[in-house]
Amino acid sequence: MKFYLLYFLFITSLSVLAQKIDKSKIDGYINHIESNNRSIGSLSIFKDGQEVYNRSFGQSKLGNVKYNPNTKYQVGSITKMITATLIFKLIENNDLKLENKLSNFYPEIPNSKNITIKNLLEHSSGLGDFTVKNDSIEWLTTRVTEKEIFDEIILQGIDFQPNEKVEYSNSGYYILAKIVEKKYKADFATIVKNLIAKPFKLKNFSASKKNTKNIFKSYVYEKKSWNEITEFDFLNVIGVGDIVSTTKDLNIFITHLFQNNILKNETVEIMKPVYDKETFGRGLMLIPFYQHRFFGHGGDTFGTHSILAYNEKANFSLALCVNGQRFSLNDFAIGLFIIIYELEPNYPVFKDPIELKSEDLDIYLGVFSSPDLPYKLVVVKEGARLKVKGPGESFLLECYEVDKFSNDHNAIKLEFKTAENKMILNLDGSEIVFIKQ
Repeated sequence: MKFYLLYFLFITSLSVLAQKIDKSKIDGYINHIESNNRSIGSLSIFKDGQEVYNRSFGQSKLGNVKYNPNTKYQVGSITKMITATLIFKLIENNDLKLENKLSNFYPEIPNSKNITIKNLLEHSSGLGDFTVKNDSIEWLTTRVTEKEIFDEIILQGIDFQPNEKVEYSNSGYYILAKIVEKKYKADFATIVKNLIAKPFKLKNFSASKKNTKNIFKSYVYEKKSWNEITEFDFLNVIGVGDIVSTTKDLNIFITHLFQNNILKNETVEIMKPVYDKETFGRGLMLIPFYQHRFFGHGGDTFGTHSILAYNEKANFSLALCVNGQRFSLNDFAIGLFIIIYELEPNYPVFKDPIELKSEDLDIYLGVFSSPDLPYKLVVVKEGARLKVKGPGESFLLECYEVDKFSNDHNAIKLEFKTAENKMILNLDGSEIVFIKQ
């Protein structure tokens, strides 16, 4: 069960970006989250090309973990912005065209004669997700070969014809990264270093290599403590989710991108999603807040969650990474934007889990399906805790109210309506109703 979280920050009233960021209010908000031991991570805010706020939080909860201002985060799918940027540099240099067919590079990929570079960029190719194999997301936690990845992409085939619809495709971006490597005749890490990191003095920004150091691990909160979890081997997701960076360097990158120091303005416009028509553009996502439009991307690994957003009119950007999550990153970001747009801070109310007996959980067990999803969820129990199983993943849940359970690490909430044989899945604000079979 692979969840791709989209960061849509919708509020209903108008707002104006503060002329001066109120650092004390942001500190108060983060202090509240930190004192309740709900998140571990870092925040950087830029205005007019300069950093106006930078703070790390929660790391003291990790015990003897060593870190410094240069310690980087695995920023997940924010990597796709970088891959797209490198593709568009090739296009600007007349070394590639959006209309070029995938068959020019990888004719063995199913339907490659009909899939274009543009399709790969905007997730309209019909290709699937190589990170999920045999309904499991665990296979990429150990190193596999490029051939094994391509074999999986070929085996999965296509889910729809190009341009028929849009469906997030990690396979598409892995292929794009390999096209970048072919064109530049170098490995992805070297290309990122030479074309992005070095020219813009990003000292803490790189693609993953075998010897990449000083990176935060990912953590999950279990048994009243933060515990390191197994992550991807990030060399398996080159161009898809392998970039490491500090929040400051993320802001430097996106500021240069939108100030047209990396690509031409007309190229950046092509990267953007068409307003009111697209969620995904060609490397950039729309992140709306009030009437304001931010562009950027979100990123999720097994345990680290990130968002990078830029507002052109205000020349303002925000980068937030958490490598320990018990409070939804989406909600965290909304709270920050509320403060930045001079609204009254809305401190979240955190509740400790309710302890239940094993027999109390029996009424929730069963198999649930939804007409909106192609798979079923199985609810079982493990000791005195519920566990929900889907294709490829399973989650332990905590009870926070009667009939209500959550997994804060993955921003998942479940509400059971046992009299109606219903279960409601809330995934970062999006609700899906399941019926018990």
